[in-house]
This record gives sequence, C-alpha cells and structure tokens, in this order.
Amino acid sequence: MKKISIQFQVTCLSLAICTQLYAQDSTANSSSHTENSVTQLAPIVVTATRSAQSIADIAGTVYSIDRTQIEKQANAGKSTADILGLLVPSLTPSSGTTSNYGMSMRGRVVQYMIDGVPQTGYRDGSRQLNSISPTMIERIEVVSGASSIYGSGATGGIINIITKNGGEEPLSFETKLGVTSGDNFKSDAMAYEASQSVSFNQGALKGSLGVGYAKRGEIQDSHGDRIGPEVAQTDRQDTDTIDVNGRLTWKIADGQSLSFGAQYYNDEQDSDYGPDYGKNLAVLFGAAPSQKAVKGLQLDTQPQTERYSFNTQYQNDDFFTQILNAEAYYRNEQARWYPAVNPIAHTKLPKGGSYLVYQSDTDIDVWGARLALQKDFDLQGRKLGLTYGLDYENEQDRQNIQRYDLATFMASNGLKFKPLQRYGFGPDVETSKLGAFIQSHYDLTDRIGLQAGIRHERVESDVSSSVPYTEAIVAHDIADYQAKSLNGGTVKHDATLFNIGAVYHLTDAQQVFANFSQGSNLPDVQRMLRDVPANFVVNSQTIDPIKVNNYELGWRIQTPKGINAGLTAFYNDSDKSLKFGAPNYTIEVLDTDERVYGAEANIAYPVSPNWTVGGTAAYTSGQFKNSNGKWQELDAIRVAPLKGTVYSDWQFNDGLGLRVQALAIGGTDKARQDAIDNGSTRPPTEIKGFTTMDVITNAKVGLGTLGFGVYNVWNKDYKSVYSQAVSTVYGAISSLPAQGRTYGLTYTMKY
Repeated sequence: MKKISIQFQVTCLSLAICTQLYAQDSTANSSSHTENSVTQLAPIVVTATRSAQSIADIAGTVYSIDRTQIEKQANAGKSTADILGLLVPSLTPSSGTTSNYGMSMRGRVVQYMIDGVPQTGYRDGSRQLNSISPTMIERIEVVSGASSIYGSGATGGIINIITKNGGEEPLSFETKLGVTSGDNFKSDAMAYEASQSVSFNQGALKGSLGVGYAKRGEIQDSHGDRIGPEVAQTDRQDTDTIDVNGRLTWKIADGQSLSFGAQYYNDEQDSDYGPDYGKNLAVLFGAAPSQKAVKGLQLDTQPQTERYSFNTQYQNDDFFTQILNAEAYYRNEQARWYPAVNPIAHTKLPKGGSYLVYQSDTDIDVWGARLALQKDFDLQGRKLGLTYGLDYENEQDRQNIQRYDLATFMASNGLKFKPLQRYGFGPDVETSKLGAFIQSHYDLTDRIGLQAGIRHERVESDVSSSVPYTEAIVAHDIADYQAKSLNGGTVKHDATLFNIGAVYHLTDAQQVFANFSQGSNLPDVQRMLRDVPANFVVNSQTIDPIKVNNYELGWRIQTPKGINAGLTAFYNDSDKSLKFGAPNYTIEVLDTDERVYGAEANIAYPVSPNWTVGGTAAYTSGQFKNSNGKWQELDAIRVAPLKGTVYSDWQFNDGLGLRVQALAIGGTDKARQDAIDNGSTRPPTEIKGFTTMDVITNAKVGLGTLGFGVYNVWNKDYKSVYSQAVSTVYGAISSLPAQGRTYGLTYTMKY
C-alpha cells in the first residue's frame, strides 16, 4: 500500500506541474524535436519522395522520429511497436503481442521498411515491428496516407526504420544494460536486456555493429497476476531475443559510396504456461474463459520469429550528371504461431464436423533490386527536380500446419500436444512485382512548390496446385476418400498510380499543403486461398487488388524558437473492401465502396529552454457499403478509435531529465450498433476507452546515463484496442487484459 501511495503522489505532482491530462512524445508534423534545442531546422528525409528533401518542402504529412526520442521511450522497457503506437498520431496503438496485426494507419495497410527495404510483403505475418530492437534504430521516417513511391502495400502510409550507421567519432562504443519488472516483483517476472554496439569512422570506411539480447519472463496485469497466453497472434512472455545488426559503408571515391547491411533476428518462446480452456474444454463450446495462465504446457515447438536479411547500396553523385542509387536486397523470414483448435467441417465428416488442433508456420523468401536516378534541371530560372527509376521484387510464400492428436489435447485439457502429420496450409505462391516511376518537384515561385509523380506497376502471382488441408485431413482419416486438389493458376494485375500536390510557404517557418496520392495493395493471396474449396478457380478475375485514393489538406509550422505544430485533414476511398471473417478466419475482397476520413494534429511548445509541452490527436472514421447499399461503420481492427496524447518534458544541462506522458483512447460502439441495425448475428465488440500514463527520468551517473521509467503509472486495468476488437474474431480467450504498472531501469555508457 505504501508503494502505491508513493506512486500516486509522484503522479499527482507531475500532473500538477505539466497541467495536462495525457502525454506523449511527438516529432511533430514536420520535424524530430530535440527538447533542449530551440533552433533546430526541419529535418531532411528521403522516404516521402525517394530523394533527400526538407519536410518543409513536401506536400504531405511526414514525421521524423530521432534517436533521442527512441532511447528515452525505451528506458521504460517499451518495444518498437509500443514506441511507434505512441509517437505516430494516426497509427493504432500497440497490441502488446508479438504482432502488429490491427495497427492500421488512416484505416489502411502500413508498409513497414528497414533501411528503405520493404518488410510488408504479399504474405503478411504482421511481425515487422517484432523484428528489430529499439537499440538498433537511428531514426524513423513516417509518411501518412496512401503512397505509390515504393510500390504496392502502402495504402495507409509508410514507416521506414533506419538503423545505426557509424558516427562522427573515429571509434565509439555504447553499452546498455536494462531490467524491467511488473508491480509484483518476483524472479520469473523480470525482463533483462543487454546490448553492445561499436561505431567507427576511419576515412573511407565507416560503419556500426550492434548485438542485443533480451530475456523476458511473465507479463503481469494490473492485479499482479500473470496474463494468459495469446493463442491467436502469440505474446512476448517467456521469450529470448537475439538481434544482430550491422552496416559498413565504403567511400570508393569522391561522390561514390558502397554500403552493405545485414541483420539476424531470433525471438523464441519457451513457456510452461498454456491457456485455461475450462473444465472439459468448456471454453471451446461457448463458456467464458478465465483468461488465466495454467502451468503444465508440454509443447516442443513454441512460437518463434527468425529472420535474416542482407542489402547492398551503391550511390554515385555524378553519374552522367545525375545521382544514381542502386540497391539489391534479400530476406528470409520464418514464423511459428501458438497452436489453435478450430472446428473443421466436411461432407464426409459426421454431422457437426470435428475439431482440428494445429500449429501453423510460414516460410517467406524475398529478394529484389531498385534503381533510382535523380537530376535537377533549370526551368525558366527555377529548379525542376526529377527522380525516376525501376523496382523489381520476387517473393516466395509457403505455409504449413503441424497437426496434433485431438485425444491427447482433450485429455490434458489443452496443455499437451502430441504431433501427428504435417499438411500444406494453402498453396505455395510466388509473386513478382515490376514497377517504373517518375517523381518531380518544381518551385513555381519563391513560395509555391509543386510535386507530381506517376508509377506503373505489374504484379504477377503464380499459384501452385495443392491439396486443401481439409481435403488432406479427411483423406487421411477416412480410408476410402480420395482428396481433391485445388488447381493452380496465375493472377496478373497492372496498376497506374498518380500523385500531385502543392506546398505554399506562408512564411519561412509556416506552410500549407494539399495533396492527392494513390496506393494499391494486392490481398494476401496465399492466405486467401487457404480456406477456399477445391473447385475454386484461381485467376485474375477471382482475386482483385485494392486501389486507394488519398486526399489531404494540411498546415504546419516550425519556428526557430522551437514551436512545432501541424494539422491535417484527410479522406481516402476505394471500390473494394477487405473483410476478415469469423469464426473461420476467411479473407474476402468485397466488391463494394469504402471510405475513411479524419484529422490528425500535433504540437510541441517550448515553455522555456528546458521545458517543452506538447501532444497529438487523431480522429479516424470509416464505412463500407453493405449489401443493402447503406454505409456501415468499419470495426476497430480496421479503423483506430479516437486517440490523444500529451506530454511535459524537462531536460536540464546537467543531464537530468523528467518526462510525463499519457495516452488516451476514446470509446466507441458505433460499429457494433451499425452491425446490429443491419441484422448482423456476429457484430463487432464495443471499444471501451482508457487512459494510461508514463513517467520517464534520466540522470548522469558516473560515466553513463541512468534511465528509469514507470509505464502505466496509475496501474490502469484495461484492454488494448486489439484485445477488445478481436473478442468477436478469435474469441474471448484472446481478449486479454493489458500490462499493469511496469518499471524499467537502464544504464547506458557511450565512450
């Protein structure tokens, strides 16, 4: 009780000082903001236009999150998904699992990238943000809204994570040690992390190498109890994580450089706890789950994410008077999920069907190459910048399931798994993408800048013939049944995408902009074909891409005194809608109109040289036309609820700092009521709002910096947006409570 009282007093004192309800670190609509500096100019970014350009000159909503902000948030033990869910206004908050499934931006799909290499492929396992540790990140660039700059997959926006790459010092090191614990301190509830990095800059060679290791125990809810396993998207409890990331850049000659990057990442769970299915597995038959963790799990192959990637880049600043950038990359990603149990129906099975206990895993190979050329021309005394080039990518997707013995599962009440056969979980799919683009920027006057571009892309998916898993299982169990095959086929689609925008500089520090941009996304073909019957015809008419038109109008300001603010209104639409159905988890592309609209805002205001306050707000609403021709609200898996953040940050010259921040999510039942009014028998759940608050401090201690963070200071008992939204998709057993009050302590030495 005394500990809670002390925390409450700290919270009240912090709130009284900052005089705000919620808080967060925003990089603002036009810059990464360093709190102890009031003269920083708008940063130069590459992601938005594929060429170096100041955010002040870009017609669009662009953010840049710098290393200082990332390090500060990581002091509280936050993951990359936690940090982005807090710092990016229109992005849905983190799910708290190993997955970023449901983290949409402006109601659409996000293209995650690492060092400019796309990570969101055609087979999307939604683990991109669980594939890199915050300690490896130098900065993050965010483009909100549909974009065709990097090709398909970015109908909601782009988040480009840029890793560390050398420094100014000839040789430098960074050592970080950390420990995290829930409110109920005990040995198996601790998380430990250690990382070591080295950076060098030796004339023509510079680079960095970082190695990180983290070991996590249980994660506790607000009552100090272990949170039950997340059986749909898996969780981060009892995991060991290794992250190795390096980059080497060689300056071949003046204006020429060659860069090599590589990463190995492995995150694997080793837990003794399984979910509580209730007495005689009652939860599988409709009983409410306790959502507790039950000790006694016997599972040899537990959830895992393993990936390795390589990329090389060549740049020549004077290639026939142009800037040439050529890149090649490869990545392999293997992921395994927690076992699931689902009903399986087939005409040859007894009435009512049977149950299948299985564990799925994916194996994804991606390689590609990109070529971009940039040149500035003089047009009537003003600069016309052109960036143009070609992209090619090839992706091979495979997914399988391990079947487990149903009798063993039932006898152990869902804790023991005896492996049987393995089956294909959908056909193998190879997808190739070829795109050509040209992007331009022209200064019409001293204050008006125009940008326009076009991209043409051809996507082809070759689907192998396969035996649907339901057919294979029935053929194995029933001796006289001959399994039917799904014939393969080819899916081909072309897309031509445009963008045009304008920026008007009201002053040197203030701009307004208007922008129209298009993006496209081909649904997950391998995932779509998992559940289709054997007589399904695979061709370009049965699988359609989704093309999105995005409109936005915005204003932003960044003054030399440190005021940093922005406001954007947006609207996007498409003539297709993606539906993820329950209870069989099928994916459908509906031939119907869809629209999403809203606004996002941010502000950072320096009250004094050492004190900055600010926050963000994002409102998003979206609807699709149902079978009655009426607009019906999209659920929270697609569209994030109202989101607001506020922060107050003190940073002093002696290295002492204090930050108070909070996140508020608004409740909504509009999607549920719309579904009920339109006769749905399985309406989405009501989203209940919540507010959480963090306190983060840092101080110089000895040769390094001591960071201390308290996450969820109020020890709020709540569920994340994801956990609430999936209760009607994956069931109540996945609707788990969020993490309670958590303490993070780190010590970092830079030398």
